[in-house]
Amino acid sequence: MQGAFEPTEQQKDEAALWHARRAGGSLSAEQEYEFEQWLNADRNNRLAFDQMRVIWARIEEPARRLSETRRKPALSGFLSWFRPRRSFAALAGMVFVAGAVFFLHPDFIDNIQADIVTGQSNVTAIALPDGSVVRLAANSALSTDFDKGHREIQLLRGQAFFEVVHRNGDPFRVRTGDATVQVVGTRFNVDRLSQQTVVVVEDGAVRVSSGLNENGVLLGPGQQVVVNDGTLSPSEIGDVGLALSWMKGRLSVHNMPVSELTARLENFDAGRIVVIGDVGTRSISGSFPTTDIPGSLETVADAIGAKVVRTSPWLTVIY
Repeated sequence: MQGAFEPTEQQKDEAALWHARRAGGSLSAEQEYEFEQWLNADRNNRLAFDQMRVIWARIEEPARRLSETRRKPALSGFLSWFRPRRSFAALAGMVFVAGAVFFLHPDFIDNIQADIVTGQSNVTAIALPDGSVVRLAANSALSTDFDKGHREIQLLRGQAFFEVVHRNGDPFRVRTGDATVQVVGTRFNVDRLSQQTVVVVEDGAVRVSSGLNENGVLLGPGQQVVVNDGTLSPSEIGDVGLALSWMKGRLSVHNMPVSELTARLENFDAGRIVVIGDVGTRSISGSFPTTDIPGSLETVADAIGAKVVRTSPWLTVIY
């Protein structure tokens, strides 16, 4: 049985929406009156709203501090928590801060493993030791191994376009998730922005394999393969340029879930983008500029009948 002063899940959802609307300063006088009516209709409504304010304050404050100060080394601050006589409350506080850091910086683990991590620039071109060139999208991460004749890349996250030079037949390998791409000399794109990997070939040929299909499939120009849970699904694509549109400052998608599109757009924004409710399951098609994320999110919201509120420089909500 629901406690006398314990908000229901519906009340919590409603509180989240009201907080997002009020934080964005988008309420009209009529809506402000509606909010007051809702707030006073049930004591648990007010409790749910107060809880929501506390939650967002705790989430946004670490983000503000991280963005405004670099005065103390992170590691020394973290280790200071392990001094003797620290209370359980202090340990709980450390756990909360760690959780906030992972909420605000979910790519933390990838970045530790990476040799190269890109910021919010649309395209970062990097010359590799063998003379090949990789162009990385915003918020991408990769590690490299060019020791002892190896030519291997681990794409940990993001999108990468490779221009591979031929070198005495030595293979060039790109690994990501459960997919391995092997080439000698070619131009191809690897997309690792979700749980699946998509490889698109612009020129030359590549062989893509996985743990469940070691022989893999051979791709030529204008072909792609989707690798998901070890399964390879090759196909022809009508326009390679659409898959490579990110290098020109746009994301072109077809029938993509809004949650996945916003996750991709988030790579080009300084803050988090949170989708509330069933909005994330709706599909959308179009071409969205990565140089104007607020404008792209407004376009997405208009197309699916949703609303977008930027509660702070570190958090945008679509509902």
